[in-house]
Amino acid sequence: MRLPRRFDGALMSPPDPLVAGGAGGVGGVDRTVDAALLETIREWCEGGANPSLTEPLRVAGIAPNPALDRVACELDGSHDLARLSRWRGLWWRLQILWRECLTNRAAQPDAPWDCGWWREGSLGPAEAFRPRRPTLLMVRAPDPVVAAALLSALRANSAAYAQPVRVLVVSTAAVAGIIRL
Repeated sequence: MRLPRRFDGALMSPPDPLVAGGAGGVGGVDRTVDAALLETIREWCEGGANPSLTEPLRVAGIAPNPALDRVACELDGSHDLARLSRWRGLWWRLQILWRECLTNRAAQPDAPWDCGWWREGSLGPAEAFRPRRPTLLMVRAPDPVVAAALLSALRANSAAYAQPVRVLVVSTAAVAGIIRL
């Protein structure tokens, strides 16, 4: 049995459910998610990940959208967790950790993903990155040279990824060689 790893805070910062937020919802936070955007991103993320991992790393571009943080919070389970009581939330997290400790299976459609925004800077965290669970890494309007370096660092080790990693480049302009969602 392997010990569970933590969210990779050196590589990414968690999505902010309040970015496009407002009043309402559970706990005063509006957790309404753009269903069409969620479906598009979920379908793209899960492609090549289910039923077995055939594409360890996938990259796509998307136009900036304030709903991206909410979509990421839905994918990573933050919204589900916020709806639960303290003890039920703890039980939910323990079940996830238990599954991760006992298995190293490909992404399950209902399992939470690690989602976050890339912490621009040194490429060391990207070079050392090994996903603990399926991961969606969002990158804000990167300089093309920086984006190429980041993707190169991730691609260098992607053959060893046991979980899918999806990189979503958020930019108004299309990036050469990257499909657009």
